[in-house]
Amino acid sequence: MWLKLGKTAASIKLIQILSAKNDFISTEELADILGINKRNIREYIAEIEEAGYFVESKRGLTGGYRMLNHSTLPQAKLTDDERIALEESYDFLKENEYPLIDDFVSATNKFLVSKSYKDDLTPEVVIEKFPLAIDKKELMDRYQTIANSIEDQYKCELHYKSAQNTIKRHIIHPYKLFNYNGGWFVLAYDEDKNDFAYYKLNRIESIYKKKNHFTKMDFNESDYLDEFGMKNNGEFYHIELEFKDLNVYIQERIYGKNQIIDVIDDNHLKMSCDMQNKDMILSFVLSFGNKCKVLSPDWLKEDVTNEILKMMDNYD
Repeated sequence: MWLKLGKTAASIKLIQILSAKNDFISTEELADILGINKRNIREYIAEIEEAGYFVESKRGLTGGYRMLNHSTLPQAKLTDDERIALEESYDFLKENEYPLIDDFVSATNKFLVSKSYKDDLTPEVVIEKFPLAIDKKELMDRYQTIANSIEDQYKCELHYKSAQNTIKRHIIHPYKLFNYNGGWFVLAYDEDKNDFAYYKLNRIESIYKKKNHFTKMDFNESDYLDEFGMKNNGEFYHIELEFKDLNVYIQERIYGKNQIIDVIDDNHLKMSCDMQNKDMILSFVLSFGNKCKVLSPDWLKEDVTNEILKMMDNYD
């Protein structure tokens, strides 16, 4: 629970945050640190600009706000020993697989409010093994159109290509942009479906921000998204698999809900979990080739067998 700051205290805190960073910081991150609604950020930006602090704004994936003239207000300083203690704490917790490591990093970064410290604590490189076959500027334009529509509560008209390669027009009320398995999606209310749906940005053929507003419904994000991705992306199924020669690899990751791993010997283990969407489960199993054996359910055994037979037909 956040302690609500007064307007003066929040404005000072905002100056400290922006002064400590050289890059843009998003509206969502500012609102999270200050404990206020993101719609109020502009009001506080105007407040500090009136006091003589000039703030640059930028829209899009890498957008947000940054200070043009840095503050001379005092910042919280750490001694060398205090900084070393924080860094070593992070290393210790990570090595010991502390389950709340992400929350530790988030809380530490909010306290430090400094990009240099944040980079030290969370060095990260993202390598796309299979980049999307779409121009990045075009993807950014779609993202920005949707982001603007979410912020201003405007409807969008989009022409969307389905997995069956058919294009259909949709009028949507966009609520949330999110990244899943390396791809950008928007969670939106679809007027034709009279329900919420997910749309992948790289499958959008064209998109327009309409001139009419939509009224937000009572919306609980956790009904549609969780730590495993899109909750309404197909039914969950309990599966049991046996792996060989992959003990270390399989134990490194969580592949589904309620995951349980039983080590049989140095070369074999059994994994059970709940996974979503039959097609995705089939692809997952086949990706391990002969190192994965389906124990249950029976429909998955049958699907894998049939798929292998189809693959063999390709080489007759």
